[in-house]
Amino acid sequence: VNSLAIREEMGNTTKTPRWAVAYKYPPEKKETKVLDIQIQVGRTGRLTPVAIVDTVTLAGTSVSKATLHNQAQIDRLDIGVGDTVIIQKAGDIIPEIVEVVKAKRPDGTVRFTIPTTCPVCGGKVESGEDVDMRCTNPDCQAQVVRTIQFFVSKDCMDISGMGPSIVETLM
Repeated sequence: VNSLAIREEMGNTTKTPRWAVAYKYPPEKKETKVLDIQIQVGRTGRLTPVAIVDTVTLAGTSVSKATLHNQAQIDRLDIGVGDTVIIQKAGDIIPEIVEVVKAKRPDGTVRFTIPTTCPVCGGKVESGEDVDMRCTNPDCQAQVVRTIQFFVSKDCMDISGMGPSIVETLM
């Protein structure tokens, strides 16, 4: 609404004006190729598959990795190394793979599956109540490093100058 008098009459909610509408553009999508799929182990032992892709520019940034979340997402996408995929930024922030271009799939492509042993410590991997797979070894090097990184982070103890690379070097 352009009229200031009508704006005043319409008012606001606690968060937004009643006289304005926000439009979002659909996310930019690009085609790229999956070069590899790696497993990251978080501080809770959660195994997260990450697709390493040919670098593409999306929303003004270079994207070379995209999370695949879990095995259920991999199964839904039917994705494997060598596949051509469509990638976008979810919420204009996080790179995600939207679909696999099956017409461009190379012969012999095998769908990726999360391993049954931890790629860092070789410990047993189990699925919990949700779809996540977790390393059950409490002494897993990756879990210990991520726990210390979390402890020294801005959201926790906020230890200045103690970043992820220093924690990794010390460990």
